Order: sequence, then structure tokens, then C-alpha cells
Amino acid sequence: MLIGNLVEDVDVRKAPNGSNVSTITLAVSRPFRNPKTDQIDTDFIDISIWDELCDIAATYLKKGSKIAVKGRLRVDKVTLDTGAIINRISITGERVIFLSNPSDKGN
Repeated sequence: MLIGNLVEDVDVRKAPNGSNVSTITLAVSRPFRNPKTDQIDTDFIDISIWDELCDIAATYLKKGSKIAVKGRLRVDKVTLDTGAIINRISITGERVIFLSNPSDKGN
């Protein structure tokens, strides 16, 4: 479960299997201050949402909207241009809860 703000508007596209899909990025603030900078760090998490969930999100959510996402981790192996293979972690969203009013425009 993650809580944060959308980094950009929801962009819906078609997957090869014909389903609607969107990859959203959620800005999630850490619950503590960085001891070196005394700032609260933010992580940017990629989340894939599908089908009806994707369509609803595109209709009601905008950049800056505060949401909670329940999902599962996905690890993909990615080959870099250098030939190195890394693990890329993302989330497959199973549920999205709107924490700001659609009329708030993300506030």
C-alpha cells in the first residue's frame, strides 16, 4: 500500500492484448527526514493499472491528485545499453483510492 501524489496526468494506451493500460508515477514522501540534509526525501514509484481501473483513473485523476494504491510488486530484468542486466521494480496496481476530491484539481 502506497500513498502519494500523481506526478503527471493519467495517459491511457492499448496493450498488445487489446486491454487499456496506464503507467502512472506516484511521488511518495518518506515518513522521516534525511539526517544529512534535514529534508524529507521523496521516492518516485512506477505503477501499472489496467482496464476499468485505468479508465476511471484517467477520468477523475490529474497531476497532483493524492491517491492510495494497493498492489503487488513486479520485478523485470532490463538490459542496459552497456550490456549490464538490472532488476527494475514496479507495482501492478490492484486498487486505487482517491484521497482528494476530483473537483480539488489535485489539491
